[in-house]
Amino acid sequence: MDRYQQMEELHRHWAPPPALAASTPRTVVLAGGGVAVVVLAGLLFVGAVAAIVGLETVARNQAEDRRQLREQGREAEATITRHWREGNKENRPMVAYEFDWEGRTYSGRTHLPLRVWKTLDAGSPFAVRFLPADPARNRSRDWEPSVLPVWFPFLVGALLAAIGMLLVYLVRRQTNLLREGRPAPGVVTRYSQAPHNKKNVHYEFRLLSGGIAKRKSGPTRRVLPAIGATVCVVYDRDNPRHSALYPMDLARLA
Repeated sequence: MDRYQQMEELHRHWAPPPALAASTPRTVVLAGGGVAVVVLAGLLFVGAVAAIVGLETVARNQAEDRRQLREQGREAEATITRHWREGNKENRPMVAYEFDWEGRTYSGRTHLPLRVWKTLDAGSPFAVRFLPADPARNRSRDWEPSVLPVWFPFLVGALLAAIGMLLVYLVRRQTNLLREGRPAPGVVTRYSQAPHNKKNVHYEFRLLSGGIAKRKSGPTRRVLPAIGATVCVVYDRDNPRHSALYPMDLARLA
């Protein structure tokens, strides 16, 4: 018996769950997972706005600080007080320094190009630039720290909003499938590994036309059906590529 005959025999003896046998559109509500995903999407949209506003403020302040130091700053000779490399993945070469202005001592720290950093040590002279009205605002005279580009806040905001939109799309897709989709018998064919110790469930199901579609569901951590087990698949009548195993994670029938 070939695969088509097996699926035909399965379809002949299979009946959908009673809730799916009702006429469409079915009444659908969000499951617990769907509520959590919608809340997360909302937080991402709020975070996108906050990121744009906050990072744009940082970028604007950094640009203004750089402009003032260029136009109004004065130079002084500082002394390096500490010479080290940061204990992180970047392992950036760093120096800390102190300088005197009008009888008071001010300090600062900055990272330097490695070739320059290697020529310095604690006690080495170090040229700095500072604002006379606020000497605590100072930097290396010869190496300006990088500032956020003007486009960066909008990139971060767009990425967060895009992730939120993707989550909303996933919820809408499941609710629409459950509301309008056609139930069909399917057979689990295999599993595949997914990130975070989850698995994808690969399955085949019979279309109304008699054809066989192959899709996968997941990733998921829930109890997996056995390979070869019969499962209920809900698929889009107009686009069978959109399908899901029933019951679903994000939506349920009211």
